[in-house]
Amino acid sequence: MILVTGAGGFLGRHLVDRLLSEGIEVVPLYRSSELKIKKHKWEADLIKPEHMLQLKKHVQVPQTLVHLAGRIEISLVANSESIHLPPVPGREDVSSIYLANVISTANILDYCLQKGVKHLVFASSQAVYGMPARDILTEESLCDPLEHYAASKLCAEQLLQIGVRQGIAVTVLRFPGLYGENRTEGVVYGFCKSALQKGKIDVQADLPLPLDVIHIDDVVSAIEKTIYFGGLQWNCLNISTGEACNLNILADSIAELVPGCKVHFSGVPQPTVCMDSSKANSVLGWRAVSRRERLSTMISNLQN
Repeated sequence: MILVTGAGGFLGRHLVDRLLSEGIEVVPLYRSSELKIKKHKWEADLIKPEHMLQLKKHVQVPQTLVHLAGRIEISLVANSESIHLPPVPGREDVSSIYLANVISTANILDYCLQKGVKHLVFASSQAVYGMPARDILTEESLCDPLEHYAASKLCAEQLLQIGVRQGIAVTVLRFPGLYGENRTEGVVYGFCKSALQKGKIDVQADLPLPLDVIHIDDVVSAIEKTIYFGGLQWNCLNISTGEACNLNILADSIAELVPGCKVHFSGVPQPTVCMDSSKANSVLGWRAVSRRERLSTMISNLQN
């Protein structure tokens, strides 16, 4: 059985649907203030000790746990000393971020160790790298988070790495922002919609933002392959297209697919993010579909 936390989120819904369509026994876990444990659906709050205690008492034990639950809250503002310097944290609900992303992960690790779960898959983020210090980001690149969401993901990674020494296999997947045909928000949707409706894309950026994106189906595919892989002590993998990206590159890529579309760039230089996914290719046999192909499908979908 595969247990998926965060099953109510964008990624969680897609992953659960994919696994069920493949005939895999999966139990989705949804966030709820009231604990409810049924055979094919669990509801719990992963930061409540009493909920975790009851989950540990439940006889059904997953072979693999995919931990997607967490809080995404990223707030960055321009550096007051210079627009060319890395941005600094804005106003964030710091306590809630660490509770949702670190304490919940600690509770999940404790659950896995006590129940004998063999493999834990953790959804991390490109954001742990912060401002790219090198042209290509590998899993060994410096992690220097810019704000608390990224820092919370890195904290969670580190506590899981210690958990490996206690006998569980952990696979950490670092991936950038998600988009897809049925997500009507986010930068990709906004750029595509503007290109089609206005014939132009205005890149509005008042700070240098390390941005990359990946299609939801590519990440779901990577997680599915990770489940089949089964884990081997500690693995940290970049899940990305392997193509360079920033706001300007993304806007250009979309404009190229819409005849006559013009791009108006921001005057603020944008850092280029290029995550090397060759390790995931080697370990999982996984490769993302090209950005051009994914964006072309997205645009076609919006036109219909």
